[in-house]
Amino acid sequence: MLGFQTPVVVIGGSAIVYLVLILLTLRRRGFRSWLHGLFILYLCIGIVWVLGKSLAVARGLIPVVSIYGDLMARDALAILPILLTVLTLLFFEREGAQSTGMVGAAWVVLIALVDGNLLGAKAVLQDAFRLEAPEQAVFALVLIGWVGFTTAAFVLAVWDYVRIQRPLHRNRILYWITATLFIGVGEALSLWPNEWIIQWGAFARMLGVLLIGYVTLTYYLPSVRNVVRRAISAIVVTLVTAGLFLGSFLLLQSALRPLPSGYVLLGAAVMALLLSIVLQPARSAAATLVERFLLGTGYDPAHALRQYSAAISNILDLNTLVTIAVGTLSEALEVRRGALLLTTERDDGCVEVRVIPGMGEVTVQTAEFDPSSPILARIRQAVQPLSQYEIDILPELRLAPLWERAWIEQLNMELYIPIRHQSLLVGILALGSRAGSAPYTIQDLDVLSTLADQTAVALQNARLVSDLKRLNAEMAVLNDQLKRANRRLEKMDAAKSHFIQIASHELRTPLTQVRGYADIMADTVKTERPTPAQMAQISQGISRATVRLEEIISAMLDVSEIDAEAMSLFRTPLSPASVLRMSVEAHRDAIKQRHQTLTADDLEGLPKVHGDSQRLYQAFNNIIGNCIKFTPDGGSIHIAGRRVQEPSGDGAPHEYVEITVADTGIGIDPDDQELIFEKFYRVDSPDLHSTGSVKFKGAGPGLGLAITRGVIQAHGGRVWVESPGHDEINFPGSTFHVLLPASTSAAEN
Repeated sequence: MLGFQTPVVVIGGSAIVYLVLILLTLRRRGFRSWLHGLFILYLCIGIVWVLGKSLAVARGLIPVVSIYGDLMARDALAILPILLTVLTLLFFEREGAQSTGMVGAAWVVLIALVDGNLLGAKAVLQDAFRLEAPEQAVFALVLIGWVGFTTAAFVLAVWDYVRIQRPLHRNRILYWITATLFIGVGEALSLWPNEWIIQWGAFARMLGVLLIGYVTLTYYLPSVRNVVRRAISAIVVTLVTAGLFLGSFLLLQSALRPLPSGYVLLGAAVMALLLSIVLQPARSAAATLVERFLLGTGYDPAHALRQYSAAISNILDLNTLVTIAVGTLSEALEVRRGALLLTTERDDGCVEVRVIPGMGEVTVQTAEFDPSSPILARIRQAVQPLSQYEIDILPELRLAPLWERAWIEQLNMELYIPIRHQSLLVGILALGSRAGSAPYTIQDLDVLSTLADQTAVALQNARLVSDLKRLNAEMAVLNDQLKRANRRLEKMDAAKSHFIQIASHELRTPLTQVRGYADIMADTVKTERPTPAQMAQISQGISRATVRLEEIISAMLDVSEIDAEAMSLFRTPLSPASVLRMSVEAHRDAIKQRHQTLTADDLEGLPKVHGDSQRLYQAFNNIIGNCIKFTPDGGSIHIAGRRVQEPSGDGAPHEYVEITVADTGIGIDPDDQELIFEKFYRVDSPDLHSTGSVKFKGAGPGLGLAITRGVIQAHGGRVWVESPGHDEINFPGSTFHVLLPASTSAAEN
């Protein structure tokens, strides 16, 4: 008869637990991930294993049923450790789950082939393993696979526990390690032929499976460390209480033994009174001793709050505030690293986060979080601090952009406490792990939330002071820029006034010459018949005056074209050396007249440029003429050129030709080195103006270098000058640089 058989009930009852777990997993998670789908399959195979074991140990059944039950359990045991290993890889998000599943499938196929005795495999394995019967070959393979895969799952879990240092992550791994141990021990016990041992094995395995279900279905797990801590404290306090009662009873017994029986009740009452007085202090003292000597000292939350408030109340510097705040928390909670994430909401809704280190090595960089960021939304809405564990585990937070999670991971923090001021997020206090990898308790989170509220006012004050300092610095920079702009405007305004004075002189001089020669010619015609020599002299004078007048008017027109960006260029591939030769040749007489020396490097090897030869001749002509005028008699001018590589507009390197014209003149003051390329500007007083082209410091209307810059920029280049300064005694000299893009076709040739 079957009857009530405890092992069958215990073993078969675990199938009901597995079925409930299947329904619970389907309801809460479904098949949304490989982990939960595979866990459901694991539970289904577990039900087959349980039913097989129940049939194998049941008494009163026909022998064939027990045999088939044993075979069911054996076949299920061949699959279960493979699924457990794959589940472990998926749980820890490690690579290799697919390949492990394929290896496991191949192993199961091998067992099936041996079970079918393909090619006499059973006899071969019997000889190899020295088995008593061929039928034991399949069981040997199942046992080898079970040992290998179960050990692999356990080693993977232990390795991740050693590798990962975050306390909440390690706590989660501890649950998995415990579950793997229970499952391994339970399945090992089920291999014994004793039905009572098998039932305890099934029960141990059921506990392990329940732990796996709990870990996979629940994100917030009780701290194993705290559970052990409370258990140790409860055991010690219970032992102290029991010892106190036992000692009291023994003391009462020895004290009342020589007394009459009537004093027993009185002695018991006195002892009860003493116990009621001593019991509670004794239990408290025992709990305190356990906390101090076995579990480490705690802290007083009220004292920590008072100390923190006093430390940050009068701090107005952000860096000092963060250092002291994190330092105070380190003393109370034994925090090893921390920082302040300063948040600033922009008009477009994005939140800029700036890291201010407080303790430990913290990567200092800024980030911009999108308004739709789930991590940012959680921090804004959460009442309790947000942990790195939640960012890594919770599905809604795992939807955050990968770069956000990577940026937060790089901070290497454990806890993020929002700091709000009038419901506005103004900062986040980021704290690392505690000493000894102790997790933060509920009390710690409450204390930290209160500390964050106290930090809000101090943080706002520090930010206001910081913003004020920044505004003052910006105002100082703006004032300096304004002063420079005012000086520049004053110089440019004076330059315009000087230009009017100089231009009127420049225009009046040739006009006066034309009028004078015209009057001479008229008088000569009236008084006498002019000779050819007289007419030639008069015509030459009028021609020189009109040429000078044409040059001035042409310069003014060129400047107007440059300002209107309407300069026409007729580009052709040309050699910089040929243009410079033309410019030098135009100044031969002036150089000879001033007794100066002009030298030039060999420029024939320079690449060609795609430009307008007349305009470039005009530009270099102005530069060389400027060097001649501001170099004293007997000075020297040197022209050189080279190839250079500079990034172009698209960031790629481009080849340029750099021409330098250096003189040994009076030099240019740094404040004037940019202004000399402005139209009308002259460094010296207009009283030194001269219409001559070679007079020392003579200068003209102040348009030559402005035209030069316009021409060079129109060619896609730039021009600038370098000089130590203005000195008419030591003559430091000046060097003009002209940068022109090389012609691509020319460079290839």
